[in-house]
Amino acid sequence: MAGPRPLHEGVRLDVIETGRCGRETLEVVGEDRRAWPTASGRAMADFTFPAETRVAVAGDWESLGEHVFGKLRRLRLLHPDVRTILHLGDLRWEPPVRVSGGLLYRHDSFLPRLERELAANGHRVLLTPGNHDDWTVLKPAFLAHPERPRRLSPSMWALPRGFRFTLARRSFLSFGGAVSVDADRGAAEAPTDEDVARAAPGGAVDVLLTHEPPNAGISEVEDLIARSGRWSQQRLQRSADSRRRIDRLVAAVRPTLTLHGHMHVAGRVRDGNGHETIALPVATKPGNIMLLTLPSLTVSDLDPSSTKAGPS
Repeated sequence: MAGPRPLHEGVRLDVIETGRCGRETLEVVGEDRRAWPTASGRAMADFTFPAETRVAVAGDWESLGEHVFGKLRRLRLLHPDVRTILHLGDLRWEPPVRVSGGLLYRHDSFLPRLERELAANGHRVLLTPGNHDDWTVLKPAFLAHPERPRRLSPSMWALPRGFRFTLARRSFLSFGGAVSVDADRGAAEAPTDEDVARAAPGGAVDVLLTHEPPNAGISEVEDLIARSGRWSQQRLQRSADSRRRIDRLVAAVRPTLTLHGHMHVAGRVRDGNGHETIALPVATKPGNIMLLTLPSLTVSDLDPSSTKAGPS
């Protein structure tokens, strides 16, 4: 395999630092904190890298490094032209905790290990945050700067709810967040009516990226919802309300393709108007990473020959 491919010129990538206790951090320093995920690092809505016609799309990773990292290496091996990963949330991004003069990343240091994999493979991640990403940090950042992505590490950016961008002349709308049915993680995790009202007036898009699913009729998603009775009725009602907000957004922006995570199951459906909705599963299942061909908006398997679940 060839060496690392820099994301863009003029922006440092060697910013994984080690504290006094030998614990890695993902601090991005100086002007690099304001670099955009563009070929130049400058602010613009067109995120396309030179000659880029395909990107990867990923469902929930949930800090499951042993399942994620092999898939990333497989992506580089099979599709070396793919450099962008559109992540649909639940990366489990969160800031480190300070311990004994250093910074400690939870989940077996998943985030620093992920950054090393991304840098080695020349991949960038554009995150549509999920309910398991830390909204106590993301929400204030997005409120302060709703017009720009939040850089999380040298190779990862989080997109504000309602953020629009383009790839190879295809328009995208990122609309992150979802309701947790297993616990109350605070109001910031879920989209609101006001969020929908702010995102909708921008007009139609080619691709809608969400964490929360719409009520699109994907049988695998509907079966899971039907079996969710062990959770509290209050949480289930909030979840249903959140899905209806995504329905309203879909109706307003009329995407050709909607991609979502959250449910940990795979499925896809196309309605009578040609609108396709695809659910991507959790990292432990086949189909967690798929390929999106931008000119045709077709979504295909990462490795059509693979039929095994688990780590690649």
